[in-house]
Amino acid sequence: MHNHSMVLVATGSLCLTITLVLAWCLAGVRSSTFMKRLFPNYQSLLKAHMDYLLMTGLLMIFYLLFAQLHVTASPVILAAMSLGSLGNPIGFLALAVRPNLRQGPTSPFGAAITVSFTLTTVGYAGAAWAVGRAALLAL
Repeated sequence: MHNHSMVLVATGSLCLTITLVLAWCLAGVRSSTFMKRLFPNYQSLLKAHMDYLLMTGLLMIFYLLFAQLHVTASPVILAAMSLGSLGNPIGFLALAVRPNLRQGPTSPFGAAITVSFTLTTVGYAGAAWAVGRAALLAL
């Protein structure tokens, strides 16, 4: 395994840090008029928090799987996993701040989310394939 897969740990650590900040924002929305104005859509803020938490776990788990199974993941897969993990929850965060944001596929927001979802899908599908293949070969 090459050290370039450490990008997953670094990205996971960033996602966890963002998760912790969002947890404080969630608490703030419950008690502060300013925070309620900043994040008018509580449900989307909660979704962003949960999505970053999920991405943290997935990134760390795949790093450990790569290490355990001695898988060298493609830099393309690592980049897609990292960028997608950071980008997907941003959609929920944007909707927490601007609930009326135009979400159609032809809108700038919709296009950005489509790119992020595609990166995430390519990254995690590639990682799952590499880990699954390595596990089968180890049988």
